[in-house]
Amino acid sequence: MTEKNMDKLADVIVKRFFDRIDEDTKAMNAEYVDSLVDDETQLKELYLLLQHYERSEDYVQAAGVFATIKKLEDINK
Repeated sequence: MTEKNMDKLADVIVKRFFDRIDEDTKAMNAEYVDSLVDDETQLKELYLLLQHYERSEDYVQAAGVFATIKKLEDINK
C-alpha cells in the first residue's frame, strides 16, 4: 500500500469517525430537548419558589426568581 493510499484510507476513517460523532450528538440533543419542561410548568414552579422565598423573607433569592419569571414571560410574549 502506498503512502497516498494510506492517507486516503486515514481520511475515510476520520470522516466516518466524525460522522458517527455527529449522529450521536444529534441523537443526544434530541433526547435532551424532549426531556425539557415546558414554559408553563416552569412558570408554575417558579411562582411556588417565589412564594417560598417571600414567606421565608429571603428577598435576595426572591428577586432572582422574580427576574427569571419576568425573562421567561417576556420570551413567551
